[in-house]
Amino acid sequence: MRFLSVLGILVSVLGGARGVQAHLIEDADYQEMKRQAVAHQDAPPRAAEPFLKFPESALVNWDESYLYVGSDGMPAHPMMVGITAWQQQVPLPQSYYGKNAWSIPLHPVPAAEGISAKTNFFRGAIAVAANGIPIFNPIKNDGKTDTFLAGELDQYGGHAGRADDYHYHVAPWHLSEKLGPNLPLALALDGYPIYGLNEPDGSPTTGLDSFHGHTNAMGDYHYHASRSYPYINGGFHGQVSVQGGGVDPQPNATPVREATAPLPGAKITGFEASPDQNKYRIEYEHGGKKGSVAYQVFGNRQVQFTFTQPDGTTREQTGVQGRPSRGGDRPPEGSKGDPKEGRGPPRENDPNRKPWIENHLSEMDSDRNGKLSQEEMMAEVKKVFEGYDGNDDGKITEKEANERGVHSAMAGFIRQHFAEVDVDRDGAVSLQELKDTAMRMWEKYIGESDRGSKRTAPPSHQP
Repeated sequence: MRFLSVLGILVSVLGGARGVQAHLIEDADYQEMKRQAVAHQDAPPRAAEPFLKFPESALVNWDESYLYVGSDGMPAHPMMVGITAWQQQVPLPQSYYGKNAWSIPLHPVPAAEGISAKTNFFRGAIAVAANGIPIFNPIKNDGKTDTFLAGELDQYGGHAGRADDYHYHVAPWHLSEKLGPNLPLALALDGYPIYGLNEPDGSPTTGLDSFHGHTNAMGDYHYHASRSYPYINGGFHGQVSVQGGGVDPQPNATPVREATAPLPGAKITGFEASPDQNKYRIEYEHGGKKGSVAYQVFGNRQVQFTFTQPDGTTREQTGVQGRPSRGGDRPPEGSKGDPKEGRGPPRENDPNRKPWIENHLSEMDSDRNGKLSQEEMMAEVKKVFEGYDGNDDGKITEKEANERGVHSAMAGFIRQHFAEVDVDRDGAVSLQELKDTAMRMWEKYIGESDRGSKRTAPPSHQP
């Protein structure tokens, strides 16, 4: 059951009266996509039928070539409960609308040679469920771990990814109650539907290929979901464009914080949402004690977190959604088209990449003069080092970096770049190593500031 206050806006859609419920994200992209959907005079394409069963979470639009599926990324069921391998992410509303909606071919074309999901597509979605929630490859990006068997998924087969974006990794069986046997559970991103265990007429499936699909007597190809691997489509029978390890294009998720680290031994036991869907709470158990993450999403896309640790200590964190990301699980390093904005020192070969300090300046600029002094930088180093060095032995182990929560701008940086900071490769970060890394970043920042007038101006979008 979803704790969503339904506004029950009734509009004349597609030639008939259809109830459209308010979505959690109602930004300009959502409004424009809804306006276009309502303006259609023609009947919806057949591919839209499963999504029209879920107006509370899916919004559809189309043209001659594509079906566009929009959603806020938040399904109508509790999330995260039952996960035993948790990376401390939580579900946040996304804006998969307008140009950032899912685009699915209305006229899928068989590929000359299909591509298996066993060795490809470990980044981003490979299908979209009928409720508008993306479905990722069941095998995570290490190419071997089955997310279901590893305990990473909740009771509905999903979890929040590294951009705090919720998605499934297996077939969304719970949707069949509303869809019935005749409608697919999802559409693969090549345009072919994904049905349940049986054929739409109830007969058993036979002759499935390596992608877990086949062609029926009418000559129509479709996939079938399964209770074990591949769970959904095992790859793509149809043509898809591949870039950076995933199907292209993909909508962008908008993270609000640095990607979090695993919390070994934790189990998520509860999920709550307020009736107006702007306050959430996740409860978990770790080491026989209870902890929680409570968070509130404000109208300006600001998110306020309150973390209550199992030992009773609390900390708060605030951020604003807006840094584009492909979302999902950790992408392979060096993937095309996947700039991790604001994470670590700028790569020298990326002229548009903002230095880490510029992205986090407001968090460290204690005197609020718009600049970061050396003293302010070192104060941040001292703060993060003392926070992570739990046993006060003068060094931070990788275990300490991944287990302790530190409210600091550099907290995410040291987790993400532990190996880079550990210059002597002894498996621990000393205070001097962290100072040296911070000083290199600060000196580069000062040098760029001094040469500010010589920087290449960003390309103008003015006509």
